Amino acid sequence: MFNPPTKRPEVFIFEGEAKAALAAAESFTRQGFRVVIGSNHRYCVGFYSRLCRERIIIPDQRTEPDQCRDFLLNLVKQRRFEMILPLGDEVTQIVCSRREEFMKYSKLVLVPYETFLICRDKVQTMRTAERYGIPVPKTYDPQEQDLGTIAQAVDYPVLVKPAFSSGARGIRYAHNETEMQEAYKAISASFGRTFIQELIPHEGMQYKTELLLGYDGTVLGSFTYSKIRFYPPSGGSSTLNKSLYYPELVEYATRFAQSIGWYGMCDFDYIYDVRDKKPKLMEVNPRVTDTIQLASAAGVDFFQMLYKMACGEKVQPVTTYRTGLYMRFLPGELMWFLTAKGKRFNTSPNFFRFFGKDIIYLVTSLSDIGPTIGYLLENIMALLNPKERAYRFRMDATEQNQNR
Repeated sequence: MFNPPTKRPEVFIFEGEAKAALAAAESFTRQGFRVVIGSNHRYCVGFYSRLCRERIIIPDQRTEPDQCRDFLLNLVKQRRFEMILPLGDEVTQIVCSRREEFMKYSKLVLVPYETFLICRDKVQTMRTAERYGIPVPKTYDPQEQDLGTIAQAVDYPVLVKPAFSSGARGIRYAHNETEMQEAYKAISASFGRTFIQELIPHEGMQYKTELLLGYDGTVLGSFTYSKIRFYPPSGGSSTLNKSLYYPELVEYATRFAQSIGWYGMCDFDYIYDVRDKKPKLMEVNPRVTDTIQLASAAGVDFFQMLYKMACGEKVQPVTTYRTGLYMRFLPGELMWFLTAKGKRFNTSPNFFRFFGKDIIYLVTSLSDIGPTIGYLLENIMALLNPKERAYRFRMDATEQNQNR
């Protein structure tokens, strides 16, 4: 069923459709590993990279979580990979829920499940941040008070959001109580736990901070960048990012992570609130982010540090890096250009600036053109599947009613 192991140490990276798989494959190849990639998609960026030495099709982590878990456990038990690296929200949660079993057969850096859920569940994230003095948008939980009470307390418009989601999927605006009630009913039916949140004006810049903490809570790596453009334009996955220093955001991230006993990788999303001049924490992703390649290009190899940490080796902290480096995700940039309306020609840096020593690209690369082909094939297949098409193009996201 599975290929026999080789003399080279092997790392198993999954989800292969995650863009972070490319940066991970590059790092582990430099470290001398044979890279094995798993995905439920037959066509994806990871499978088509020249660095991928073996492809393994796994059950769909979104629609078949139990089968996916059992398959992965069986695979890891048989192959005894040197290290496994789950990417993406769903598959990381699946592995984390049985982390002790996975760790019997391979190196893995993941916190206990209860700690993981503090970050995975956006309501728990907001409540924890509030407890430790980290600025967040006003958040209302219908499990704590009824919707009627919330409707009288909020200032419209508000966001109605699923507690478990990514990339702005499931989020809707509500401009009055009726819309809020309708959105809550629809979102909770599709996503489960749902909450109401203050709308932070989009005039402020959005940021990400990547953080790697040791088992004792020591900061081993940090990296911050601004999210200049997105798809959907109202706020979703970033399409253009720029590396920079923002010590206040690193301090907030560190405070949060240390307060819950976190170790390993985590990712913090912020938006600058122009009203009170404060950055507000929007969510914490308890995993490696898709745009981690920017950190690698700027000089922070989180994957190398993560492996050393898993081996119990001393890790030299890395918190300085190249700033002013842009990373573009070209397919996302094209989607932004098609949907940004009046912003297309009034943006900085200019959309048509494609080359420069300060510009790198996510997925598209002349030295490894396979991922571009894999990405295109994956999306062509998604277009032919109505459910995948809706998921991929965020048809349930905020922009469907933002212009009312």
